[in-house]
Amino acid sequence: MRPALVVPMACAALAAPAAVRADVDAGSVKASLTCDRADGPGRVRCEVEARVSAGQSISWGDVILLQAPAFTLVLRGRIGPHDATVQEAEVWRWAFALAARQKGSGMVDARVRMVICEGKTCSPLEVPVSGKIVVGP
Repeated sequence: MRPALVVPMACAALAAPAAVRADVDAGSVKASLTCDRADGPGRVRCEVEARVSAGQSISWGDVILLQAPAFTLVLRGRIGPHDATVQEAEVWRWAFALAARQKGSGMVDARVRMVICEGKTCSPLEVPVSGKIVVGP
C-alpha cells in the first residue's frame, strides 16, 4: 500500500460501520470500474457505475478508492455523491482520474457505498469493484 492512500483509507475505515447490514440482495446491484486506455504517462480517466434492478432506486452513493498500481497517483481517495456525473433512480456514475507516472498495467480497487431503496424501505449496501488500468502498448 502506498503512503498516499493511508490517510484517506484510515478515515474511510473509521467512518465505515464494522458490518454493513444489507437487506437488499447484493445480486440485484451491478457495479463496474473501467479506465480508459492511455498511450503514455499522464492523466487517465476512470469511471465507476452502479446499477440497481427495476423497482429499486439509489438514494445516495459514493466511491472510496482502496488501491491503485504503484505507477499511478490517486488524485482523490473519495468521490462523493455531489461528484456523481449521473444520478438517475436506477443508475449512478462517478468519474475520476489517476495520474500515471510511467507505462504499466494493474488493477484499481474501490468500494461503492450506496443507500438502496425499494418503496419506502432503504438499506445501506457496499459493493467492491475492480478494474484494469493500462498505460502504454
